[in-house]
Amino acid sequence: MAKTFQEQAEINIGMIGHVDHGKTSLTQALSGKWTDTHSEELKRGISIRLGYADATFYRCDKCKGSEAYTSHEKCPNCGGKAKKLRKVSFVDAPGHETLMTTMLSGAALMQGAVLVIAANEDCPQPRTVEHLMALSISGVKNIVVAQNKADLVDRDAAIKNQAKIRKFLEEYGYKDAPIIPTSAPFGTNIDMLIEAIEEHIPSPKIDPKKELRMYVARSFDVNRPGAKIKEMKGGVLGGSIMQGSLKVGEEIEFGPGFGGKKMATKCVSLGTAEGELDKAGPGGLIAIGTELDPLLTRNDQLRGHVVGKKGTLPEATTDVRLDVKPFRRVVEKETEIKVNETVVLTIGTMTTIGTVVKSAGGKLKIASKIPVIVERGQTVAVSKKINAQWRLAAYGVAV
Repeated sequence: MAKTFQEQAEINIGMIGHVDHGKTSLTQALSGKWTDTHSEELKRGISIRLGYADATFYRCDKCKGSEAYTSHEKCPNCGGKAKKLRKVSFVDAPGHETLMTTMLSGAALMQGAVLVIAANEDCPQPRTVEHLMALSISGVKNIVVAQNKADLVDRDAAIKNQAKIRKFLEEYGYKDAPIIPTSAPFGTNIDMLIEAIEEHIPSPKIDPKKELRMYVARSFDVNRPGAKIKEMKGGVLGGSIMQGSLKVGEEIEFGPGFGGKKMATKCVSLGTAEGELDKAGPGGLIAIGTELDPLLTRNDQLRGHVVGKKGTLPEATTDVRLDVKPFRRVVEKETEIKVNETVVLTIGTMTTIGTVVKSAGGKLKIASKIPVIVERGQTVAVSKKINAQWRLAAYGVAV
């Protein structure tokens, strides 16, 4: 029997921070799942794609303080049955400088975040700054900081590092974020981290009247080689529903499609990592089974697309107009966005290259290389090449 709508995760929580600060290890400590599964990720020891892991949090009524919080049904302290609080979904974003656009597309899916900062390195590191800026772009206000790798420093060094973290947070408008010292490999203070997440990152309120919008982060072919035609299943779209809801059997469309032409199909199934759903809404990673030819969805070919109910999506365009707001710390000559300059736009989970056609009065007109779906009022991240690297330079609101 299909699971109910309430069984899916209530919120997407980003796991963000500089490369090698322990985001994936901390995700595993919280959820029990190692999110680096791609062969190249295992070979290089870094996250390359967005990783996803669901976790259910519990609280034991018999225990006191942080020890009452766990991600297991059975309390690890007293052995009693713990009370279920909620299911959350962690989005593990890559921290390497060359993968910033992937992180930005992941930020569009986040409604809260755990900022992971290593206790044995100076704060802030370059990606720590850019990841926090990416959160502000996406409107994420609720974060918890994990001062990870606390086992690698002594008490005095940890206190000094935490003071730097606090100063950094205050500079970027997150002065009230709690800082929890952790050590992912030893499970140190994971209970305190869960408590902080529960207290400081509430689940968003859902407006069921809003139109369906889902950002596609993955697409794939689930058929095994050699499958018979009669047994083959349609292509699958994987991503997060940002607003509205979807039921099995409903007609949907996605864009920009191929050549800027939206395409329609039918939702034949809905699923999470743990099983089937008959209805899905915001929260967690959702897989939509469709009637599409799986050739169209294999190898993430539809990543970056937007899904809506049939007849509700705007037309695709290559004309992107933004009311641009530069970041406080990047109001520098090298980050000025000029006419004829090549920029990278991150619109939801879509990343595209564009050329600046016009720049005047804080407004930009950008010609995108490919058609995109962009809605009025949507926030768009703008990156430009600085010292041979794509760096987050500004964000704009679509007009």
